[in-house]
Amino acid sequence: MTVAQIKDAEAATMRHTPESELMDRASQAVAEQSLALLAAHGVSVDDARIVVLVGSGNNGGDALLAGALLAADVGTVTAVGVGPSAHERGLATLTGAGGHWHHARVDAGLASAHTALASAHLVIDGIVGIGSKPNLREPAAGLVAAIAPETPVIAVDIPSGFDADSGALPDSYVTAEATVTFTALKPCLVLSPANAAAGKVIVADVGIDP
Repeated sequence: MTVAQIKDAEAATMRHTPESELMDRASQAVAEQSLALLAAHGVSVDDARIVVLVGSGNNGGDALLAGALLAADVGTVTAVGVGPSAHERGLATLTGAGGHWHHARVDAGLASAHTALASAHLVIDGIVGIGSKPNLREPAAGLVAAIAPETPVIAVDIPSGFDADSGALPDSYVTAEATVTFTALKPCLVLSPANAAAGKVIVADVGIDP
């Protein structure tokens, strides 16, 4: 489905289903696949260190809510905000569950984010979603570049930086080992060469009727 088709389907669904309920379902799917990816890499859940990169929109909200679910099971969850703000409910839920928060738009937060990334066992990419323009902006681009090649990344809906409706590769983007996309595949997840950077794609049904 294209971005326009997805947005139309979401709008129709939200006439009878609260957006918060859809986000909770999405975050559950991301959390489940995150645990599966840790297991695939032989990482003990009790000792796992997860970094969640989040933007200002609902994509970041999904990632924060997933981080909150994971905070009850894993060693450490650290969320890093790369936008001017963060999803309010997602952030409150994460910190209430024991997750840590840093804002990369201040020097201390950016330094803490790099420290957390250096020892991360898994990175959750919730920077931007299907409505964003191609390419990553700072500070997101620098943080993504700092992810160690051996650290697995799981993307929320699409890898950040992609044009959801195109198979073209932008100049800067997230390379994911797995992508949890919602409702239906997006063009960037099936068209070459972008699809190679999406890794294994899992389509999660969150209750949106296509």
